[in-house]
Amino acid sequence: MANIKEFKMDVKQMVKQFLQECYTHLAYSPPLHQENILDIISDAMELEKEMIRKINELPAKREQLPKNYFRSLSNDFYDRIVEFTERLNSLEY
Repeated sequence: MANIKEFKMDVKQMVKQFLQECYTHLAYSPPLHQENILDIISDAMELEKEMIRKINELPAKREQLPKNYFRSLSNDFYDRIVEFTERLNSLEY
Protein backbone atom coordinates (compact mmCIF):
# COMPACT_ATOMS: atom_id res chain seq x y z
CA MET A 1 0.00 0.00 0.00
CA ALA A 2 1.71 3.12 -1.22
CA ASN A 3 -0.65 5.76 0.11
CA ILE A 4 -4.12 6.42 1.49
CA LYS A 5 -5.62 7.39 -1.87
CA GLU A 6 -4.53 4.11 -3.45
CA PHE A 7 -5.82 2.15 -0.46
CA LYS A 8 -9.26 3.77 -0.84
CA MET A 9 -9.25 2.99 -4.55
CA ASP A 10 -8.29 -0.62 -3.82
CA VAL A 11 -11.14 -0.97 -1.32
CA LYS A 12 -13.66 0.46 -3.77
CA GLN A 13 -12.38 -1.67 -6.65
CA MET A 14 -12.40 -4.90 -4.66
CA VAL A 15 -15.92 -4.29 -3.37
CA LYS A 16 -17.04 -3.42 -6.91
CA GLN A 17 -15.58 -6.67 -8.26
CA PHE A 18 -17.17 -8.65 -5.45
CA LEU A 19 -20.55 -7.01 -6.07
CA GLN A 20 -20.34 -7.94 -9.75
CA GLU A 21 -19.77 -11.54 -8.71
CA CYS A 22 -22.77 -11.31 -6.37
CA TYR A 23 -25.00 -9.95 -9.13
CA THR A 24 -23.91 -12.79 -11.40
CA HIS A 25 -24.85 -15.30 -8.71
CA LEU A 26 -28.12 -13.44 -8.17
CA ALA A 27 -29.03 -13.65 -11.85
CA TYR A 28 -28.50 -17.40 -12.01
CA SER A 29 -29.49 -18.49 -8.52
CA PRO A 30 -32.73 -20.18 -7.61
CA PRO A 31 -35.23 -17.93 -5.81
CA LEU A 32 -34.40 -19.80 -2.61
CA HIS A 33 -30.94 -18.20 -2.40
CA GLN A 34 -31.73 -14.70 -3.60
CA GLU A 35 -32.43 -13.37 -0.11
CA ASN A 36 -29.07 -14.70 1.13
CA ILE A 37 -27.25 -13.10 -1.79
CA LEU A 38 -28.97 -9.77 -1.14
CA ASP A 39 -27.82 -9.97 2.49
CA ILE A 40 -24.25 -10.56 1.33
CA ILE A 41 -24.49 -7.58 -1.05
CA SER A 42 -25.77 -5.40 1.78
CA ASP A 43 -22.92 -6.52 4.05
CA ALA A 44 -20.34 -5.80 1.34
CA MET A 45 -21.69 -2.28 0.80
CA GLU A 46 -21.61 -1.65 4.55
CA LEU A 47 -18.03 -2.92 4.65
CA GLU A 48 -17.02 -0.43 1.97
CA LYS A 49 -18.59 2.48 3.87
CA GLU A 50 -17.02 1.36 7.13
CA MET A 51 -13.55 0.95 5.62
CA ILE A 52 -13.61 4.35 3.88
CA ARG A 53 -14.71 5.95 7.16
CA LYS A 54 -11.89 4.22 9.05
CA ILE A 55 -9.34 5.18 6.40
CA ASN A 56 -10.37 8.83 6.64
CA GLU A 57 -10.04 9.01 10.41
CA LEU A 58 -6.66 8.31 11.91
CA PRO A 59 -6.71 7.28 15.57
CA ALA A 60 -6.65 10.41 17.71
CA LYS A 61 -4.54 8.95 20.50
CA ARG A 62 -1.84 7.77 18.11
CA GLU A 63 -1.69 4.46 19.97
CA GLN A 64 -0.59 2.88 16.75
CA LEU A 65 1.69 4.26 14.14
CA PRO A 66 -0.21 5.13 10.95
CA LYS A 67 1.62 2.36 9.10
CA ASN A 68 0.48 -0.26 11.62
CA TYR A 69 -3.04 1.21 11.70
CA PHE A 70 -3.44 0.91 7.94
CA ARG A 71 -1.85 -2.54 7.90
CA SER A 72 -4.42 -3.76 10.42
CA LEU A 73 -7.23 -2.12 8.41
CA SER A 74 -5.97 -3.77 5.26
CA ASN A 75 -5.77 -7.19 6.88
CA ASP A 76 -9.26 -6.81 8.35
CA PHE A 77 -10.69 -5.75 5.01
CA TYR A 78 -9.14 -8.64 3.08
CA ASP A 79 -10.24 -11.15 5.72
CA ARG A 80 -13.81 -9.91 5.55
CA ILE A 81 -13.87 -9.98 1.74
CA VAL A 82 -12.66 -13.58 1.88
CA GLU A 83 -15.39 -14.34 4.43
CA PHE A 84 -18.05 -12.84 2.13
CA THR A 85 -16.69 -14.81 -0.82
CA GLU A 86 -16.88 -18.01 1.19
CA ARG A 87 -20.46 -17.19 2.20
CA LEU A 88 -21.37 -16.60 -1.43
CA ASN A 89 -19.70 -19.77 -2.64
CA SER A 90 -21.21 -21.87 0.13
CA LEU A 91 -24.70 -21.46 -1.31
CA GLU A 92 -25.66 -24.72 -2.97
CA TYR A 93 -27.28 -24.75 -6.39
